[in-house]
Amino acid sequence: MAEKAKGYRHHKTVVALVVIACVLAPIAGTAVWINNQVTQTDRYIRTVKPLASDPHIQAAIAANVTRTLFANVDVTARAKEVLPPRAAFLAPAVANGLHGYVQSATQRFLASDAFQRLWIELNRRAHRQLVKVLTGNGGRLVQTKNGKVVIDLAPALARVQQRLHDRGIEIFDRIPASTIRTNFVILDSEQLEQGQRGVRLLKALAIALPLIVLALFAAAIALSQRRRRTLLQAALGLAASMAVLGALLTIGRSVYLDQIAGPNLPRDAASAFYDVLVHYLRLGLRIIAAIALVVAAVAWLTGPYRAAVRIRGWFGSGVGRVQGEAGVATTPFGHWVGENKRALRIGAILVPAAIFLFWNSPSLTVLIVLTVVTVLLLMVIEVLGRAPAAEYGTPTSVT
Repeated sequence: MAEKAKGYRHHKTVVALVVIACVLAPIAGTAVWINNQVTQTDRYIRTVKPLASDPHIQAAIAANVTRTLFANVDVTARAKEVLPPRAAFLAPAVANGLHGYVQSATQRFLASDAFQRLWIELNRRAHRQLVKVLTGNGGRLVQTKNGKVVIDLAPALARVQQRLHDRGIEIFDRIPASTIRTNFVILDSEQLEQGQRGVRLLKALAIALPLIVLALFAAAIALSQRRRRTLLQAALGLAASMAVLGALLTIGRSVYLDQIAGPNLPRDAASAFYDVLVHYLRLGLRIIAAIALVVAAVAWLTGPYRAAVRIRGWFGSGVGRVQGEAGVATTPFGHWVGENKRALRIGAILVPAAIFLFWNSPSLTVLIVLTVVTVLLLMVIEVLGRAPAAEYGTPTSVT
Protein backbone atom coordinates (compact mmCIF):
# COMPACT_ATOMS: atom_id res chain seq x y z
CA MET A 1 0.00 0.00 0.00
CA ALA A 2 2.81 2.36 0.93
CA GLU A 3 4.61 1.49 -2.30
CA LYS A 4 1.46 2.21 -4.30
CA ALA A 5 1.08 5.61 -2.60
CA LYS A 6 4.74 6.35 -3.34
CA GLY A 7 4.22 5.45 -7.01
CA TYR A 8 1.16 7.73 -7.14
CA ARG A 9 3.17 10.65 -5.71
CA HIS A 10 5.95 9.87 -8.16
CA HIS A 11 3.47 9.99 -11.04
CA LYS A 12 2.05 13.30 -9.80
CA THR A 13 5.57 14.76 -9.75
CA VAL A 14 6.17 13.72 -13.35
CA VAL A 15 2.83 15.17 -14.46
CA ALA A 16 3.54 18.42 -12.59
CA LEU A 17 6.93 18.77 -14.28
CA VAL A 18 5.38 18.27 -17.73
CA VAL A 19 2.57 20.75 -17.05
CA ILE A 20 4.94 23.43 -15.73
CA ALA A 21 7.23 22.97 -18.74
CA CYS A 22 4.29 23.29 -21.16
CA VAL A 23 3.08 26.45 -19.40
CA LEU A 24 6.54 28.03 -19.49
CA ALA A 25 7.29 27.04 -23.12
CA PRO A 26 5.21 29.83 -24.78
CA ILE A 27 6.67 32.39 -22.35
CA ALA A 28 10.19 31.16 -23.17
CA GLY A 29 9.53 31.42 -26.91
CA THR A 30 8.18 34.96 -26.53
CA ALA A 31 11.17 35.94 -24.39
CA VAL A 32 13.63 34.66 -27.01
CA TRP A 33 11.74 36.54 -29.76
CA ILE A 34 11.79 39.81 -27.80
CA ASN A 35 15.45 39.40 -26.94
CA ASN A 36 16.31 38.83 -30.61
CA GLN A 37 14.47 41.99 -31.62
CA VAL A 38 16.17 44.04 -28.90
CA THR A 39 19.77 42.85 -29.03
CA GLN A 40 20.33 41.85 -32.68
CA THR A 41 20.18 44.70 -35.16
CA ASP A 42 20.30 42.44 -38.23
CA ARG A 43 17.32 40.44 -37.02
CA TYR A 44 15.42 43.65 -36.29
CA ILE A 45 16.19 44.98 -39.78
CA ARG A 46 15.09 41.68 -41.29
CA THR A 47 11.81 41.99 -39.39
CA VAL A 48 10.92 45.59 -40.29
CA LYS A 49 12.33 45.66 -43.85
CA PRO A 50 9.10 44.33 -45.46
CA LEU A 51 7.16 47.26 -43.97
CA ALA A 52 8.85 49.64 -46.43
CA SER A 53 7.23 47.87 -49.39
CA ASP A 54 3.82 47.26 -47.83
CA PRO A 55 1.24 49.36 -49.74
CA HIS A 56 -0.85 50.04 -46.62
CA ILE A 57 2.16 51.34 -44.71
CA GLN A 58 3.21 53.42 -47.71
CA ALA A 59 -0.26 54.95 -47.99
CA ALA A 60 -0.29 55.79 -44.27
CA ILE A 61 3.16 57.44 -44.42
CA ALA A 62 2.21 59.37 -47.57
CA ALA A 63 -0.91 60.70 -45.87
CA ASN A 64 1.15 61.64 -42.78
CA VAL A 65 3.83 63.49 -44.77
CA THR A 66 1.26 65.29 -46.94
CA ARG A 67 -0.79 66.32 -43.93
CA THR A 68 2.35 67.70 -42.27
CA LEU A 69 3.35 69.76 -45.31
CA PHE A 70 -0.10 71.30 -45.70
CA ALA A 71 -0.39 71.93 -41.96
CA ASN A 72 2.68 74.17 -42.15
CA VAL A 73 1.73 76.07 -45.32
CA ASP A 74 -1.60 77.78 -46.00
CA VAL A 75 -1.76 76.70 -49.63
CA THR A 76 -5.17 78.27 -50.21
CA ALA A 77 -3.96 81.70 -49.03
CA ARG A 78 -0.78 81.45 -51.11
CA ALA A 79 -2.85 80.52 -54.17
CA LYS A 80 -5.04 83.61 -53.68
CA GLU A 81 -1.90 85.76 -53.59
CA VAL A 82 -0.64 84.56 -56.97
CA LEU A 83 -3.97 84.21 -58.76
CA PRO A 84 -5.62 87.22 -60.42
CA PRO A 85 -8.41 88.74 -58.28
CA ARG A 86 -11.07 87.42 -60.64
CA ALA A 87 -9.69 83.88 -60.29
CA ALA A 88 -9.29 83.96 -56.49
CA PHE A 89 -12.31 81.69 -56.11
CA LEU A 90 -10.23 78.91 -57.72
CA ALA A 91 -7.75 78.91 -54.79
CA PRO A 92 -9.46 76.04 -52.86
CA ALA A 93 -9.57 73.90 -56.00
CA VAL A 94 -5.89 74.62 -56.66
CA ALA A 95 -5.08 73.62 -53.07
CA ASN A 96 -7.04 70.37 -53.40
CA GLY A 97 -5.34 69.55 -56.68
CA LEU A 98 -1.91 70.23 -55.21
CA HIS A 99 -2.78 68.10 -52.18
CA GLY A 100 -3.55 65.14 -54.41
CA TYR A 101 -0.40 65.68 -56.47
CA VAL A 102 1.82 65.90 -53.37
CA GLN A 103 0.35 62.71 -51.90
CA SER A 104 0.84 60.89 -55.22
CA ALA A 105 4.41 62.15 -55.50
CA THR A 106 5.08 61.01 -51.94
CA GLN A 107 3.69 57.55 -52.66
CA ARG A 108 5.88 57.27 -55.76
CA PHE A 109 8.91 58.09 -53.62
CA LEU A 110 7.88 55.54 -51.00
CA ALA A 111 7.61 52.88 -53.71
CA SER A 112 11.11 53.64 -54.99
CA ASP A 113 14.38 51.87 -54.21
CA ALA A 114 15.60 55.14 -52.67
CA PHE A 115 13.00 54.85 -49.90
CA GLN A 116 13.84 51.16 -49.38
CA ARG A 117 17.45 52.16 -48.73
CA LEU A 118 16.40 55.10 -46.56
CA TRP A 119 14.09 52.85 -44.53
CA ILE A 120 16.92 50.42 -43.77
CA GLU A 121 19.29 53.27 -42.93
CA LEU A 122 16.80 54.93 -40.60
CA ASN A 123 16.03 51.66 -38.86
CA ARG A 124 19.69 50.86 -38.35
CA ARG A 125 20.19 54.29 -36.80
CA ALA A 126 16.97 53.96 -34.84
CA HIS A 127 17.61 50.49 -33.44
CA ARG A 128 19.35 51.86 -30.38
CA GLN A 129 16.40 54.15 -29.75
CA LEU A 130 14.00 51.24 -30.28
CA VAL A 131 15.83 49.37 -27.53
CA LYS A 132 15.14 52.33 -25.29
CA VAL A 133 11.49 52.26 -26.33
CA LEU A 134 11.12 48.61 -25.36
CA THR A 135 12.93 49.19 -22.08
CA GLY A 136 11.03 52.38 -21.21
CA ASN A 137 13.22 55.25 -22.42
CA GLY A 138 12.68 57.38 -25.51
CA GLY A 139 15.06 58.55 -28.18
CA ARG A 140 15.31 61.00 -31.04
CA LEU A 141 14.13 58.92 -34.00
CA VAL A 142 11.80 56.63 -32.04
CA GLN A 143 10.14 58.11 -28.99
CA THR A 144 7.78 57.22 -26.19
CA LYS A 145 5.52 59.93 -24.83
CA ASN A 146 2.17 59.83 -23.01
CA GLY A 147 1.73 56.14 -23.71
CA LYS A 148 2.70 56.44 -27.38
CA VAL A 149 5.43 55.04 -29.60
CA VAL A 150 6.13 57.31 -32.58
CA ILE A 151 8.62 57.18 -35.46
CA ASP A 152 10.00 60.48 -36.76
CA LEU A 153 9.62 60.64 -40.55
CA ALA A 154 11.45 63.97 -40.99
CA PRO A 155 14.16 62.40 -43.24
CA ALA A 156 11.47 61.08 -45.59
CA LEU A 157 9.74 64.47 -45.57
CA ALA A 158 13.01 66.17 -46.55
CA ARG A 159 13.37 63.82 -49.53
CA VAL A 160 9.79 64.56 -50.62
CA GLN A 161 10.43 68.34 -50.33
CA GLN A 162 13.47 68.00 -52.56
CA ARG A 163 11.57 65.98 -55.15
CA LEU A 164 8.76 68.56 -55.24
CA HIS A 165 11.33 71.34 -55.60
CA ASP A 166 12.95 69.50 -58.52
CA ARG A 167 9.53 69.46 -60.21
CA GLY A 168 9.05 73.20 -59.77
CA ILE A 169 6.84 73.12 -56.66
CA GLU A 170 8.65 75.51 -54.32
CA ILE A 171 5.80 76.43 -52.02
CA PHE A 172 7.06 74.03 -49.33
CA ASP A 173 10.72 75.08 -49.56
CA ARG A 174 10.42 77.48 -46.63
CA ILE A 175 9.54 74.65 -44.23
CA PRO A 176 12.74 73.52 -42.46
CA ALA A 177 12.34 69.74 -42.37
CA SER A 178 14.66 69.54 -39.39
CA THR A 179 12.24 71.58 -37.27
CA ILE A 180 9.13 69.53 -38.12
CA ARG A 181 8.31 66.44 -36.10
CA THR A 182 6.60 64.18 -38.61
CA ASN A 183 5.43 61.54 -36.16
CA PHE A 184 4.10 58.17 -37.29
CA VAL A 185 2.23 56.77 -34.27
CA ILE A 186 2.40 52.96 -34.20
CA LEU A 187 1.39 52.44 -30.55
CA ASP A 188 -1.02 54.53 -28.53
CA SER A 189 -1.89 53.02 -25.18
CA GLU A 190 -1.98 54.02 -21.55
CA GLN A 191 -0.74 50.51 -20.73
CA LEU A 192 2.58 51.04 -22.55
CA GLU A 193 4.51 51.49 -19.29
CA GLN A 194 3.24 48.17 -17.92
CA GLY A 195 4.11 46.53 -21.24
CA GLN A 196 7.64 47.91 -21.05
CA ARG A 197 8.09 46.37 -17.61
CA GLY A 198 7.00 43.02 -19.03
CA VAL A 199 9.46 43.38 -21.92
CA ARG A 200 12.32 44.08 -19.54
CA LEU A 201 11.43 40.99 -17.51
CA LEU A 202 11.15 38.74 -20.57
CA LYS A 203 14.43 40.06 -21.96
CA ALA A 204 16.14 39.13 -18.70
CA LEU A 205 14.65 35.62 -18.84
CA ALA A 206 15.38 34.97 -22.53
CA ILE A 207 18.34 32.67 -21.79
CA ALA A 208 17.18 31.09 -18.53
CA LEU A 209 13.60 30.17 -19.49
CA PRO A 210 14.35 27.88 -22.48
CA LEU A 211 16.95 26.03 -20.40
CA ILE A 212 14.45 25.66 -17.55
CA VAL A 213 11.82 24.27 -19.94
CA LEU A 214 14.27 21.72 -21.38
CA ALA A 215 15.42 20.75 -17.88
CA LEU A 216 11.82 20.21 -16.74
CA PHE A 217 11.03 17.97 -19.73
CA ALA A 218 14.27 16.03 -19.20
CA ALA A 219 13.58 15.60 -15.50
CA ALA A 220 10.03 14.38 -16.15
CA ILE A 221 11.21 11.78 -18.67
CA ALA A 222 14.11 10.67 -16.44
CA LEU A 223 11.85 10.23 -13.40
CA SER A 224 9.03 8.53 -15.27
CA GLN A 225 8.55 4.78 -14.98
CA ARG A 226 6.90 4.80 -18.43
CA ARG A 227 9.20 7.10 -20.37
CA ARG A 228 7.73 6.55 -23.81
CA ARG A 229 4.27 7.55 -22.59
CA THR A 230 5.71 10.57 -20.78
CA LEU A 231 7.58 11.61 -23.92
CA LEU A 232 4.33 11.31 -25.90
CA GLN A 233 2.44 13.40 -23.33
CA ALA A 234 5.20 16.02 -23.17
CA ALA A 235 5.35 16.36 -26.97
CA LEU A 236 1.57 16.69 -27.29
CA GLY A 237 1.51 19.17 -24.40
CA LEU A 238 4.24 21.26 -26.04
CA ALA A 239 2.35 21.29 -29.35
CA ALA A 240 -0.82 22.33 -27.51
CA SER A 241 1.01 25.15 -25.71
CA MET A 242 2.27 26.46 -29.06
CA ALA A 243 -1.31 26.37 -30.35
CA VAL A 244 -2.38 28.42 -27.33
CA LEU A 245 0.37 30.95 -28.06
CA GLY A 246 -0.84 31.17 -31.65
CA ALA A 247 -4.38 31.82 -30.42
CA LEU A 248 -3.12 34.51 -28.06
CA LEU A 249 -1.29 36.21 -30.94
CA THR A 250 -4.54 36.24 -32.90
CA ILE A 251 -6.37 37.75 -29.93
CA GLY A 252 -3.51 40.21 -29.44
CA ARG A 253 -3.90 41.33 -33.05
CA SER A 254 -7.52 42.30 -32.39
CA VAL A 255 -6.56 44.10 -29.18
CA TYR A 256 -3.78 46.00 -30.98
CA LEU A 257 -6.05 47.07 -33.81
CA ASP A 258 -8.90 48.12 -31.51
CA GLN A 259 -7.10 49.66 -28.54
CA ILE A 260 -3.36 50.14 -29.07
CA ALA A 261 -2.76 51.30 -32.65
CA GLY A 262 -2.50 55.07 -33.08
CA PRO A 263 -5.77 56.81 -34.06
CA ASN A 264 -4.20 58.17 -37.27
CA LEU A 265 -2.84 54.77 -38.31
CA PRO A 266 -5.27 53.14 -40.80
CA ARG A 267 -6.45 49.68 -39.86
CA ASP A 268 -4.82 48.07 -42.92
CA ALA A 269 -1.47 49.68 -42.07
CA ALA A 270 -1.80 48.65 -38.41
CA SER A 271 -2.57 45.07 -39.49
CA ALA A 272 0.50 45.00 -41.72
CA PHE A 273 2.68 46.37 -38.92
CA TYR A 274 1.47 43.76 -36.42
CA ASP A 275 1.75 40.84 -38.85
CA VAL A 276 5.32 41.76 -39.83
CA LEU A 277 6.32 42.34 -36.22
CA VAL A 278 5.21 38.90 -35.01
CA HIS A 279 6.10 37.00 -38.21
CA TYR A 280 9.16 35.24 -36.80
CA LEU A 281 7.43 34.49 -33.50
CA ARG A 282 4.60 32.78 -35.40
CA LEU A 283 7.11 30.93 -37.58
CA GLY A 284 9.03 29.78 -34.49
CA LEU A 285 5.98 28.44 -32.68
CA ARG A 286 4.86 26.57 -35.82
CA ILE A 287 8.29 24.96 -36.15
CA ILE A 288 8.33 23.93 -32.48
CA ALA A 289 4.80 22.54 -32.74
CA ALA A 290 5.75 20.57 -35.86
CA ILE A 291 8.83 19.09 -34.15
CA ALA A 292 6.74 18.20 -31.09
CA LEU A 293 4.15 16.43 -33.26
CA VAL A 294 6.89 14.46 -35.05
CA VAL A 295 8.32 13.37 -31.69
CA ALA A 296 4.83 12.43 -30.49
CA ALA A 297 4.24 10.36 -33.63
CA VAL A 298 7.54 8.50 -33.20
CA ALA A 299 6.81 7.85 -29.51
CA TRP A 300 3.36 6.52 -30.37
CA LEU A 301 4.50 4.35 -33.28
CA THR A 302 7.20 2.69 -31.16
CA GLY A 303 4.86 2.13 -28.21
CA PRO A 304 2.73 -0.87 -27.14
CA TYR A 305 -0.51 0.61 -28.48
CA ARG A 306 -2.60 -1.85 -30.49
CA ALA A 307 -2.79 0.28 -33.64
CA ALA A 308 0.94 1.05 -33.44
CA VAL A 309 1.79 -2.68 -33.15
CA ARG A 310 -0.40 -3.37 -36.19
CA ILE A 311 1.33 -0.63 -38.20
CA ARG A 312 4.76 -1.99 -37.24
CA GLY A 313 3.63 -5.44 -38.33
CA TRP A 314 2.59 -4.11 -41.74
CA PHE A 315 5.89 -2.28 -42.05
CA GLY A 316 7.85 -5.37 -41.07
CA SER A 317 6.01 -7.44 -43.69
CA GLY A 318 6.75 -4.81 -46.32
CA VAL A 319 10.43 -4.76 -45.37
CA GLY A 320 10.53 -8.53 -45.64
CA ARG A 321 9.07 -8.43 -49.16
CA VAL A 322 11.59 -5.76 -50.22
CA GLN A 323 14.44 -7.83 -48.82
CA GLY A 324 13.19 -10.92 -50.59
CA GLU A 325 13.07 -9.11 -53.92
CA ALA A 326 16.37 -7.22 -53.59
CA GLY A 327 18.40 -9.45 -51.29
CA VAL A 328 20.10 -6.39 -49.81
CA ALA A 329 20.08 -7.67 -46.23
CA THR A 330 22.28 -10.65 -47.14
CA THR A 331 25.09 -8.52 -48.61
CA PRO A 332 28.20 -7.58 -46.57
CA PHE A 333 27.00 -3.98 -46.48
CA GLY A 334 23.59 -5.15 -45.23
CA HIS A 335 25.25 -7.14 -42.45
CA TRP A 336 27.33 -4.05 -41.50
CA VAL A 337 24.22 -1.89 -41.36
CA GLY A 338 22.48 -4.51 -39.22
CA GLU A 339 25.41 -4.59 -36.77
CA ASN A 340 25.43 -0.77 -36.47
CA LYS A 341 21.71 -0.01 -36.63
CA ARG A 342 21.55 1.86 -33.34
CA ALA A 343 24.43 4.21 -34.20
CA LEU A 344 23.10 4.77 -37.73
CA ARG A 345 19.61 5.55 -36.41
CA ILE A 346 21.03 8.09 -33.97
CA GLY A 347 23.07 9.67 -36.77
CA ALA A 348 20.05 9.77 -39.09
CA ILE A 349 18.20 11.78 -36.45
CA LEU A 350 21.03 13.96 -35.08
CA VAL A 351 22.53 15.07 -38.43
CA PRO A 352 19.29 16.62 -39.80
CA ALA A 353 18.60 18.07 -36.34
CA ALA A 354 22.04 19.70 -36.29
CA ILE A 355 21.50 21.08 -39.80
CA PHE A 356 18.20 22.59 -38.66
CA LEU A 357 19.70 24.11 -35.51
CA PHE A 358 22.64 25.69 -37.35
CA TRP A 359 20.55 26.89 -40.33
CA ASN A 360 20.76 30.68 -40.43
CA SER A 361 17.03 31.28 -41.02
CA PRO A 362 15.16 27.96 -40.75
CA SER A 363 11.64 27.89 -42.13
CA LEU A 364 8.76 25.46 -41.95
CA THR A 365 9.71 24.20 -45.42
CA VAL A 366 13.25 23.44 -44.23
CA LEU A 367 11.79 21.54 -41.27
CA ILE A 368 9.48 19.49 -43.50
CA VAL A 369 12.31 18.62 -45.92
CA LEU A 370 14.66 17.58 -43.10
CA THR A 371 11.89 15.52 -41.49
CA VAL A 372 11.23 13.70 -44.75
CA VAL A 373 14.97 13.08 -45.17
CA THR A 374 15.14 11.67 -41.64
CA VAL A 375 12.21 9.32 -42.26
CA LEU A 376 13.74 8.12 -45.54
CA LEU A 377 17.11 7.50 -43.89
CA LEU A 378 15.48 5.49 -41.11
CA MET A 379 13.53 3.44 -43.66
CA VAL A 380 16.70 2.74 -45.66
CA ILE A 381 18.52 1.66 -42.49
CA GLU A 382 15.59 -0.62 -41.63
CA VAL A 383 15.50 -2.21 -45.08
CA LEU A 384 19.27 -2.73 -45.28
CA GLY A 385 19.86 -3.75 -41.69
CA ARG A 386 16.83 -5.87 -40.83
CA ALA A 387 17.59 -9.58 -40.57
CA PRO A 388 15.89 -11.70 -43.29
CA ALA A 389 12.86 -13.72 -42.25
CA ALA A 390 14.65 -16.99 -43.09
CA GLU A 391 17.31 -16.18 -40.54
CA TYR A 392 15.33 -14.79 -37.60
CA GLY A 393 11.71 -15.51 -38.40
CA THR A 394 9.07 -13.18 -39.78
CA PRO A 395 9.54 -9.72 -38.22
CA THR A 396 6.52 -8.22 -36.51
CA SER A 397 7.96 -5.09 -34.94
CA VAL A 398 10.64 -2.53 -35.40
CA THR A 399 13.49 -3.06 -32.93
